[in-house]
Amino acid sequence: MVKCLYDQLTMGKVLFGTSHFFKAEGELPVPQGFPEVEQILSYHGYLSEVKGDIQGSRLFLTGKIETHLVYRGKEVQDRVSEHGVVWRGEEGAVFNEEINLPELKADWDWELCLVNLILQPEAAEVVKYHLEIEVKIWARKSSMVRFIKEIESEKKIQPVTEQLISEELVLTTYLNREVNNHFPLTYPKPPLARILDCQVIPVDSSATLSKGRVSIEGKLEVYLVYVTLTDEGKEGGIEAQRWTEDNGGAIPFQIIQDNPQLSNEFSANHEIRIEGVQMQSSTPESCRLQVIINVRVDVVRPKPVKVVLDLTSEQEEILDIQRGAGEIEEIIGETEKTIMVEKTLLLPSELKNIGRLLQAKMSGPKLQLQTELEQVLITGEAQLGIVYQSQGIDGEESTVEASFWGRGETEAVSFAEFLEMPGVEDGMQARIYLNANRLRVEQLDERSIKFTLELKTRVKVWQSRTLALVKDVVLVIPQDIPKPSMLFYLVQPGDTLWKIARRYNTTMDSIISENRLIDPEKEIITGKKLLIPKKLIAKRSVTS
Repeated sequence: MVKCLYDQLTMGKVLFGTSHFFKAEGELPVPQGFPEVEQILSYHGYLSEVKGDIQGSRLFLTGKIETHLVYRGKEVQDRVSEHGVVWRGEEGAVFNEEINLPELKADWDWELCLVNLILQPEAAEVVKYHLEIEVKIWARKSSMVRFIKEIESEKKIQPVTEQLISEELVLTTYLNREVNNHFPLTYPKPPLARILDCQVIPVDSSATLSKGRVSIEGKLEVYLVYVTLTDEGKEGGIEAQRWTEDNGGAIPFQIIQDNPQLSNEFSANHEIRIEGVQMQSSTPESCRLQVIINVRVDVVRPKPVKVVLDLTSEQEEILDIQRGAGEIEEIIGETEKTIMVEKTLLLPSELKNIGRLLQAKMSGPKLQLQTELEQVLITGEAQLGIVYQSQGIDGEESTVEASFWGRGETEAVSFAEFLEMPGVEDGMQARIYLNANRLRVEQLDERSIKFTLELKTRVKVWQSRTLALVKDVVLVIPQDIPKPSMLFYLVQPGDTLWKIARRYNTTMDSIISENRLIDPEKEIITGKKLLIPKKLIAKRSVTS
């Protein structure tokens, strides 16, 4: 007697995966009541209100970029020349894109990343925007793979098995949370007259799973640049205030979703994106922040898999084995690493010396993955901008200036990192979950700064393998009963070689040999006449 123990996997095979980059441009009018634009100092944007619709073989994308700008305007009496503007919703930068998809019957998934935003003065009251967006696209097809994981037998039959590590995608979900917080301006920072800009960076994020619940936790670092208020009630200079992990001012947040599918045997991968930032002030000594956080969470179930590929026997056992191809995605490697990027950057020669740094901003980073022998190479580049107070030399008044790297003739901040991952080979599939964790810019001297970027990454590498699995096996025992000299069978609808062999207590190899079949899968058709063999073919071992 042979007993088969079965198992199964729900596989989400990746049929197609690519990154598509597109660009968009348009105009942003300076709001009424604001001075005309003389010089743009800094800017950044957040993806918001993104929608995607697949119709046939096309993906239609629409969305908006909440756009923040700091600029120097024409001088206005009793007011500082620097001003901040935020365009939201329909007033902000917008994009529409159509992407042609391969003709595949699959479950499509996509996500967007703003990799580049450039603002340029078009006229005194108009700013032109140029943006570049990366669309990551996947096509997955779910299928059930059933296999034998173990065989029990009274006879000395030994299964030949292989151990794999696979995983099943349980859930992909998007979580949103609005975070509000009240900030007092800490002494000795002067009081606030007018907000110029506010930037928010998520740090120290993590995803945890418990029974029926997924929880995303982390902190938000906040960077504020504002116009100060003098004792006489007039606008003074420019000041910066930071609430960070280093000074204990970062805001903790938690996003929770209940789902009965979840349990602590699963694991979660996540990516955080800020969708909107609004900073307001009702008093000179404080301000209130409103942030919209979006999190993508992929919940997977890691699963060790043992599959039977062959059988061996020490005796002349008559085994009939049903085989079938099974495609399994095998996890080759998985690792987490914090990538530290440190660069010393020099100011372009035409810019004034740095007196005091006020703010730093980064676009991107734009990443690429490449699998190599025993390692994964991560390459990337990011655009960096700083706003600073210049040095006043020889009686010259200090001014607010800005410098960019990665725009115009200056090079972007590039980096490369190797992750050691045993078992990885060239051309394997890889996916990275990225969360930009910290951005620090330190002034080294009047002409140079030190840029430090901390990226939290989680990389998975897998390969699709097609295995010749043992789908079923029986021990065929010859019966001691007379058999007719010739027995014919007429193939019926739904018949297979395996079913016919079971019906007549024979083996598939015996039927194939007796009928001289070359391609049984194609030759076993309804109405075909088969000769059922009297003798059985016994094999000591079956090879795949």
